[in-house]
Amino acid sequence: MLAGGRSTRMEGKDKSLLSVNGVPLIRYITDQLRSHFGEIIIGGDPHKYSFLGYRVIPDEIEGKGPLMGLYSCLAASGTELNFITACDIPEIKPEFVESMLMLSEGFDIVMPVNETGEYEPLHAIYRRTVRPVAGKLLGESRLKLSDLAGLVRTRHIRFDSRGWYHNINNKDDYENYERRSYL
Repeated sequence: MLAGGRSTRMEGKDKSLLSVNGVPLIRYITDQLRSHFGEIIIGGDPHKYSFLGYRVIPDEIEGKGPLMGLYSCLAASGTELNFITACDIPEIKPEFVESMLMLSEGFDIVMPVNETGEYEPLHAIYRRTVRPVAGKLLGESRLKLSDLAGLVRTRHIRFDSRGWYHNINNKDDYENYERRSYL
């Protein structure tokens, strides 16, 4: 799980530590992942996230965005296939993740595309084989995950995000998500 960033759209509040059901968002997500994965790695600040009890991997070079987080975490991973998600996507649908894993044969990335055509690169499956290509992009200061997807074998799959998929990018997103949680 990637948990870096400056939370600029959250008015300086750290998204990963926002309260969801009485626990920090990042704990809420790792609690969902725990029973489905043998290893959970957090990409972020080891001091900030040590309370989680998982390995926390800092970016090899700070300020390079999610691509560097992916690059750093893939180096630390002990598995070929890795589900990479962001710390601001509160709901994990295990059967959807499982379906992406099953569709990964012959592909380096399995990336969802929602009903409006938006790609979800931070809720996708990545093979460790993408790491050298990611390193090359980082060396060229090309920091977009979409650039990586265009250079490796990528399978885009449609998914219906309505009703379960939320991405908390700003204060309004958080307030809307919290309101739905209490309905």
